[in-house]
Amino acid sequence: MDVALVGCQLTHLTFTDILASVRSLDLSKNELKEISSVFSKLKTLEHLELSENQITFLSSEMKCLKFLKTLIIKKNLIKSVALDFGMSQSIEKLNLAGNQLPDIPIQFTMLTRLVHLNLGSNCIAVIPNMISNLMSLEYLYLGGNRLVCLPEEMCFLPRLSALYLHNNRLVNIPTNFRHLRSLRTLTLHNNNLSSLPRGFLSLKHLESLTIRQNPLVQDFVRKLPVGPPSLQEVAGRVIKNNDIFYSTETLPQPLVDYLDSAKRCVNPQCHCVYFDTRVQDVEFVDFCGLYRVPLHHFICSPHPIVDQSSSHQTSPERMRRVL
Repeated sequence: MDVALVGCQLTHLTFTDILASVRSLDLSKNELKEISSVFSKLKTLEHLELSENQITFLSSEMKCLKFLKTLIIKKNLIKSVALDFGMSQSIEKLNLAGNQLPDIPIQFTMLTRLVHLNLGSNCIAVIPNMISNLMSLEYLYLGGNRLVCLPEEMCFLPRLSALYLHNNRLVNIPTNFRHLRSLRTLTLHNNNLSSLPRGFLSLKHLESLTIRQNPLVQDFVRKLPVGPPSLQEVAGRVIKNNDIFYSTETLPQPLVDYLDSAKRCVNPQCHCVYFDTRVQDVEFVDFCGLYRVPLHHFICSPHPIVDQSSSHQTSPERMRRVL
């Protein structure tokens, strides 16, 4: 049975025989201020909507709803969540957009069946590392928050296909973003991004990317100045670039470890290495002929020889829309 009591100026919910077998309950646009103990009696409930009320706390009553799959509480005043909310293991869709959450509650990362999570237009500044627990997550909406950075753990959600990060304060994107192999939609507009990691080229299923109103499509300094390398770096480059043999019989172990840590320059026409001294560089890659998107990487020299013909190209079939 479906019950809708929308806009009825309700201040509380009274349990009745009708509600005993209800599967879908819509109490939007009322004057509810709390999720009372009455809700814990709705044992057959699968869908609950409480949008546009005055609720300030997501209580533990939800854990008693063993069949609840969808919980929508948009545009309330929620600032905190009950500690045992994570026991609501049946929830697959959770929407708390337009509330006042200061962060993503750890309890949400315990909802292992969660497929759809919308926390847009809150006050979230930090994403917990435990978000990697949400292995079933396909849709994540975090637009309109206060995010400055993203945890590396977020890059290992195998089913994530839609990620909305627009209208935040992001200054960079993790290099491990390339592991989001199912990603099809990504919104990054209205942030503080000056470049994207080269791993974006590995997102083979990405179809929609928005990047407008970021420094990367406005003013951008192509290369940043770099100081002179240390004598150890100079010596190490000579050894590695000239393939001079070394081992623990001729060098102390710390120096061998240092030489083994050399990184190859990504410039395709350069075969040199670098250690600690490197130059931050950006290669502008053509996405669908609409934008030259700067992809971030490091090179060994402030004056590399760049072969423009070797720039990666992304076909229109892969990237249908870049805004």
